[in-house]
Amino acid sequence: MAHRPAPLLALFSDFGSAGPYVGQVMAAWAAAAPEIPRVALFSESPAFDVEAGAHLLFAFTRTLPQGSVIEAVVDPGVGGPRGVVAVSADGLWFVAPDNGLLAVVVQRARTCAAWRVAWRPEAEIPQTFHGRDLFAPIAAALARGGEPPAPCAAVDLPALLRDVSDPAFRVVLVDPYGNLMTGIRASDVPPETRVAVGGEILGAAPRFEACAAGEAFWYANANGLLEIAVNRGSAAARFGAKVGTPVRLVRS
Repeated sequence: MAHRPAPLLALFSDFGSAGPYVGQVMAAWAAAAPEIPRVALFSESPAFDVEAGAHLLFAFTRTLPQGSVIEAVVDPGVGGPRGVVAVSADGLWFVAPDNGLLAVVVQRARTCAAWRVAWRPEAEIPQTFHGRDLFAPIAAALARGGEPPAPCAAVDLPALLRDVSDPAFRVVLVDPYGNLMTGIRASDVPPETRVAVGGEILGAAPRFEACAAGEAFWYANANGLLEIAVNRGSAAARFGAKVGTPVRLVRS
């Protein structure tokens, strides 16, 4: 039976939306796999922060169509000795640097397999933009052919579980509203638990409207993470918080 092309190529990165990098990856995909839809899923993962990216990557890809291929790039070691990995996890494919970025995906997957990809383009490529010149063609090949390009070799999953804490008791993203996403899976936290951040201890609420204007609380966000917010205000401003600010659970 012929392989069915992937329904989507998705890019997750710390490239930011202001520069040329996202568009160049999209253009590389358009050249290599023009028939497959493409989306820039998220471009604002905290720069160089592999652990934050690992938690956000898992959270933001859970609702993608089965068979989608996600290129994930938070790669402070670009051009160095780190390799390239392709992971099949719960019906999704991921292509990423072998630096721990896929650790949470692998840790939480029900079914998972991984390969180190030794394939390289025939022409010499720059050593500073593997997102476009190396990961993008590998992701496109996966999307069209259903398997990593050769040569590649299967890898034991524990080898990918490094340098990332799960859960991560810290802020992993500050959104445009000043809400604080954490590396804690909300389903693991009983609703009576209180959360300590910035010198305050907060209770849970199911939604913003359940709180008075200016009230701080924690809730399970739409991506499954424990998030800290201030109704009609900025939690980042109130608590002086940023990516990396510690968060503590206070059990009753």
